[in-house]
Amino acid sequence: MTGKIAIVISSGLDQRAKVMSGLHVAKRIYDAKDENGIEKLEVFLFTGGIKALGKGEDNSEVMDAIKELREAGIMLEACSNQVKTWDMEDIFKKNGINLEFARDAFSRYAVEGYTVISF
Repeated sequence: MTGKIAIVISSGLDQRAKVMSGLHVAKRIYDAKDENGIEKLEVFLFTGGIKALGKGEDNSEVMDAIKELREAGIMLEACSNQVKTWDMEDIFKKNGINLEFARDAFSRYAVEGYTVISF
């Protein structure tokens, strides 16, 4: 059986080091996925992780890391309810981040046997 990992980023820019650590760890896991037996890797943005992508925020390094993950082919998702509530759909669409209800993503992680790492 191969592994499945979901990295959930709920920290915001007030904890920038945690956000960046989560994004960098995702890339490193992805880069070594074959030798470590990782079948699936997803990054899910929630609460502060969503707000970190907001317009007017000092978030260029976060946006650069998001772009790097997307270009590598890593699945990026965010809580659809929160993104819509905070009127941020355009930012997420522009950055290729899929929207899914957090309850559905978290339930899927449990049912499908993901290891969840949170930052």
